[in-house]
Amino acid sequence: GRIATLEALRGRTGQLQLVLLSVKALGREEQRLIVAAVDDHGQPLADDDGAKLLRLPATELPVGLFGEPMPPLTQELERRKGEALTEINQRNLSYFEAEVEKLDAWADDLKVGLENEVKELDKQIKEIRRAAATAPHLEEKVSWQRQQRTLEQKRTQVRRMIFDRQDEIDKQREALIVELEEAMKQTSECLPCFIIEWELT
Repeated sequence: GRIATLEALRGRTGQLQLVLLSVKALGREEQRLIVAAVDDHGQPLADDDGAKLLRLPATELPVGLFGEPMPPLTQELERRKGEALTEINQRNLSYFEAEVEKLDAWADDLKVGLENEVKELDKQIKEIRRAAATAPHLEEKVSWQRQQRTLEQKRTQVRRMIFDRQDEIDKQREALIVELEEAMKQTSECLPCFIIEWELT
């Protein structure tokens, strides 16, 4: 079938290169085929026209059209590789941000829960103070005072827990950052597959 975007290239020649880009990051490997193509004037082919050329029926010619790879082809290939690496980096950054957000949300939930517990204890202590102040007998006052002291000790423990949990969260955040930094150490390798010289008739 006819490919409309290639119609303008009829009668033109050029070069096309295919490489396999392998990127290791976040504990996994991703592979992409990168196609770069230029015409005989060194102008890069638009969008995925290079890949479209590969889908056309072809006849092998006995003699090459250019000989050596054209510098514009190398530049176009590097540009496309750069775009692929940038896209992968952006995705990795989104993953990192999502992990940090999860940790922050968990930390906020934990802190709010403990702070609510402190508020509830403050409320109970206030009520006990009121009851102790209006108690008609000494034994009752002493009993209310004991309850108040117990609740105040519990409140002190919960406050201490808030700081302990904050320290724990900070350690977890640091561990997460170190782990993600290690996992995000990106290595890439480019394996040339082939270079062809093309002529579109």
